[in-house]
Amino acid sequence: MAEQVVIEGTVTPSTFLATGERRSVSRTGFVEKLIAKGFVRVVDQPAPAPTVAEKAPVEEATAESATGEGPAVVQSGDIPVPPSPNARRNTWAKFFDTIGLDYPAEATRDELVDIYTTHTSSSGE
Repeated sequence: MAEQVVIEGTVTPSTFLATGERRSVSRTGFVEKLIAKGFVRVVDQPAPAPTVAEKAPVEEATAESATGEGPAVVQSGDIPVPPSPNARRNTWAKFFDTIGLDYPAEATRDELVDIYTTHTSSSGE
């Protein structure tokens, strides 16, 4: 098994590791090349554990079924995220139900998008 090391991105541009970012990695041939070319350097102290503020919000999303009956609302944390403007009408209806926004039963998808756009611009959400 390869030795575990902590590396840090240098000022030399690299797509592997941004400048100042640290990561624990196995010391493989690839990592050796990054070190030799100056893209990263080995540091003595371990990489700090990411804090809650640094973690990206967990998004829960699944694909909508072909009939439009699949899950409609993508959640980022506890905040519902509106569907794409070109999402199915059923997806928009489920989103409206989730956020408690009233809409006419016979409204088309485009009308639902307009209702939501008007709602958000007037309420400041």
